[in-house]
Amino acid sequence: MENRRTFLQLAAALVPVGLGAQTSTTPPATAPPPRELARHPLTGPLNGFDVVVIELNPGPGTGRDHRHTGPVLGYVLDGQLRFGVDHGPEQIISAGGTFFEQTGTLHSTFGSAANAKARVLAFMVVPTGNSGTVPA
Repeated sequence: MENRRTFLQLAAALVPVGLGAQTSTTPPATAPPPRELARHPLTGPLNGFDVVVIELNPGPGTGRDHRHTGPVLGYVLDGQLRFGVDHGPEQIISAGGTFFEQTGTLHSTFGSAANAKARVLAFMVVPTGNSGTVPA
């Protein structure tokens, strides 16, 4: 429960973070498509942006290089996740763990660390109507 509380506190802290480019793309063909659970428009200085919560179920592998148009805070619900940025060392994040990506960071590793799918919630701030993911 403490991890979920920490996740929500970190997610709320992301709202004032600066945001970047405004292009969209589809997820890699090998991964099931993300499922958008919630999308809400932001107001005030973040007018023109949405806060989005998505569920991801990455399979085994490392995914394709991509970037996000806003900050990403993720929480691993089930399984183990391979995660890495800027072609640095990959991390293995177990259920209950979190990860963070700054706006525009090269997301170079993303996939299940086991032979089964992982289940991940991601909190993103993206331009209104945008998926928040762009090719590297």
